[in-house]
Amino acid sequence: MSERQLRAWQDAGLIDAGIAARIREWEAAHSRPLGLWAIIGLGALTIGLGIVSVVAANWDAIPGETRLAIHFALMIGLAGLLWRYLPDAAAKNAYFSDGPLFVAAVLGLSFFGHVGQVYQTSSPLWQPLLAWLVIFSPLLLLFGRGWPIAGLWLAGVLGVAWSHADEYGHGWLWGQQMPQPAHPALYWGLIACPPMAVAALAAFMRDRSDRPAFWRLLEQLAIITILIGVSIALIAGGWDGRTHHAVGSAAIRSLALVGAAAVIWTVRQTRSGQATAGILAVAAVLHFAQALLLGVHEAMRGPWVGALFFLILWSAVAAGALFARWRRLFQGAIALLALRIIILSFELNDDLLGSGAGLILSGAFAMAVAWVTVRISRRYAPAERNGG
Repeated sequence: MSERQLRAWQDAGLIDAGIAARIREWEAAHSRPLGLWAIIGLGALTIGLGIVSVVAANWDAIPGETRLAIHFALMIGLAGLLWRYLPDAAAKNAYFSDGPLFVAAVLGLSFFGHVGQVYQTSSPLWQPLLAWLVIFSPLLLLFGRGWPIAGLWLAGVLGVAWSHADEYGHGWLWGQQMPQPAHPALYWGLIACPPMAVAALAAFMRDRSDRPAFWRLLEQLAIITILIGVSIALIAGGWDGRTHHAVGSAAIRSLALVGAAAVIWTVRQTRSGQATAGILAVAAVLHFAQALLLGVHEAMRGPWVGALFFLILWSAVAAGALFARWRRLFQGAIALLALRIIILSFELNDDLLGSGAGLILSGAFAMAVAWVTVRISRRYAPAERNGG
C-alpha cells in the first residue's frame, strides 16, 4: 500500500494516525522483495531457456531411446520429490504445491508425445490424452490447490472429448462430416456432457474435502465452459440443426444440464448454489427449445432466434448473479447483453448499413444501450460477496 494512499485516507478522516501507523508496520513486516524475486525468476527463466536451446540444437543428434530415458528419469525424480516434500509444502503454503504438481503433469503429458515422436506411432490424439488423464487425475485431484491444476485437469477432460469427436468430423460441426458414429444422437449428446459431470462432481466435493477452494475453482471453470458452449450453440443457431439426430442429442445434453443443476441444488443449499442450479436449468430449457424450433421450420433459423435465446440465457445469468451477489458476474452479464443487442441491431438492419442514416441510427442505438447498461450496473449491481 502506498504512502500517498494512506495520507489520502487519513486526510479524508477514514483512518486516524494510529491506524495508519499500524498499517505501515504490518505492511513492512509482510512486505515481499518483489524486485529480488523478479531478478531470481528472470535468472531461472534464462537458465531454462538456455537448457532448452542447447537440447533443441542437439535434438537430432541424441538417440530417441536416450531422450526417452532422460525424460523418464526426470519424471521419476520429480515423483520422488513430490512424494517426499509435497505434504510439507502443502502444509506450509497451500498453493506452493501446485508448482511441482503442474510441472509433473506437463512432463507426463509431453512424455506421451515424445514416445509418439520417437516410435512414429499413429494413435489418435484422444488415446494418449486419456491415458494421461487416467494416470494423473488421482494426483491432481487429491493434491491440487489452485486454478493452474484445476484448469489443467479440466483442459485434459475437454481435450479427450474434443479429440475423440474429431474422429467423426470436426467437433465444432457436431458430426456433419463423415464418417458418423454408430448412434449419432447418443454419441453427440454424450460427448458434450463432461463439463456437466465435472460441475456436479466439484459441487459434491466442496463440502466433503479439506480443499473446498480447489473444488470451488473447478466448479466455476466447468460452469464457465458450459455457458460458453451453450452461448456459442445459441449464436450459431444449432450446429447440428440440419441433421436428423439434432433433437435427440440436444435432449441428452439438456438432461445432463438438468442433472448437474439437480446435484448442485441438492448438495449446496446456499444462494450461490441455487443461482447456479437455476442458470443451468434455464440453459437446458433454451438448448432443447432451440433444437425443437430448428427442426420445425426453416424460417426459424433467422438471427433473431439465436439472439433472443442468448438474451434470455444471459438475463438468467444476470438474475442469478443478482440473487447470489456476484457483482462482477452481474456486470459482465449486463455488458454481454448490451453487446448482443448492439450486434443484433446491425444484423437486422444490414440493408441500411450502406447509407448514412443506417450508420447514424446504429451508432445512436449503441450509445443508448451503453448508457442504459452503465445505469443498470450502478443501480442494481450487488455488493461483492466472498465465496461462490
